[in-house]
Amino acid sequence: MDLSAPRPDQLWSVIACTRILMDILATKNPTRASDAARRAHEFFEVSLKHNPSGYKIECAKGCSFCCHLRVTAMAPEIFLLANHVRREFKNDFQAVLERVRAADRNSRGLSGRERAKHHFPCGFLADNACSVYAARPSSCRALTSVSVATCKRGYDGEEVEVLTPAVWTELRGAHNQAMWAALASAGLRYDSYELNHATLIALETPDAEARWLNGEDVFASVSREGADDPDDAILKKRIADRLIAGALGKELPPWEAV
Repeated sequence: MDLSAPRPDQLWSVIACTRILMDILATKNPTRASDAARRAHEFFEVSLKHNPSGYKIECAKGCSFCCHLRVTAMAPEIFLLANHVRREFKNDFQAVLERVRAADRNSRGLSGRERAKHHFPCGFLADNACSVYAARPSSCRALTSVSVATCKRGYDGEEVEVLTPAVWTELRGAHNQAMWAALASAGLRYDSYELNHATLIALETPDAEARWLNGEDVFASVSREGADDPDDAILKKRIADRLIAGALGKELPPWEAV
């Protein structure tokens, strides 16, 4: 995706990504949900490389202030993360599982502000670094900062505005929109769930992805982003409907009519 291109061209890049994800989800592959998440992450990362922001990002390994914030992710991203853990940590799986359980016990039911106040870390933070970096969800991929000092002040309890270059924000939006549309087209949920609790369920339930693909809401007990905001649901559906139309080669409905 080229963010310097005219808006219509940017839209068609998202539509192209949507079509790719729709094709993945239309297969019979039992890991098609996590496969779609991997492809969406690739879209984000490749686009990021081709859209330099002009700002120096101060995020680096060992800086983990943002790893104490509340994080949400869509179900395919959660399955991708769980599959990564099973594959890469098969000899230490129980140790990782216990860390995620502890993180869930600490954070479940807390608001984002409460969690940050108590400095509860993500269940995958180990030695002050992300232990699942390659499989991290889009919310983590897109959260960057031009000032680590500002992040530290926020971590210490100050009210701060962490500045993220627009490139990351816009590409995350494109990533998420393509995922919403592809999942909607497949008749699947595109909610975003609290990461610790949802990933714990996926790790403790080996067939969670298959059950979810068959229509079971395996994350029914997990808190969802925007669950009580009907306007958010309407907006997501409008975006998804427009991208699906484009991906199917149909005329794009006017935005006001979606």
